[in-house]
Amino acid sequence: MRVIDWYRGLPRAGKWGASAGSLMAAFLVLDQLVWPTADALNDRADRLTGALERAAERAEGLPDEITASALVHGPNAAPTKEVQGMKRLAAAIDSILRKKGVKNYGQDLRRAQPLAGTVLPDVAAALGGKMGRTVADLRFEAGPDDVTAIIAEFDANPDIDCITDLKLSYNPVTKRVGVQMMVEKWGVVPATPARGGS
Repeated sequence: MRVIDWYRGLPRAGKWGASAGSLMAAFLVLDQLVWPTADALNDRADRLTGALERAAERAEGLPDEITASALVHGPNAAPTKEVQGMKRLAAAIDSILRKKGVKNYGQDLRRAQPLAGTVLPDVAAALGGKMGRTVADLRFEAGPDDVTAIIAEFDANPDIDCITDLKLSYNPVTKRVGVQMMVEKWGVVPATPARGGS
């Protein structure tokens, strides 16, 4: 109210000056903040639209088996170095199990075991090594519904590449399921420099 009273008390020239100043301030805010932000968002929307259109064009005419495989397996992710993958694997296991109330579990985490040289040789070479797999042997107990949910989350988690072994045993007395499973994370093991010399 004070601003309105102040404005009403101004002479005609003062009112014109205050109006012009307000319009200039509003223009500067629009010019310096609002419009650049809107332009950046529009550019990003255009890039995303273009990417979706290109993906749709590439998807046309693909065999049904390839489309079904992409839907089942989800997006691809390039492998990282084995040390990073091992940390992410251990963190994913701990996070999923704790979220489902499993705090006491056994885990035997084995460092990278080499894979055949034919497995992603170009990708591994670009990162300076060969492909290997980190394996985690897990043992835990949980209710049947929790076990089902845990296995589904392990299968869907991008930091767990595969479940290679799974054994379940139901205890009718406790109504809990004992789980023994093996999960893997693939990563690049740095090449060991050759020893020797002249």
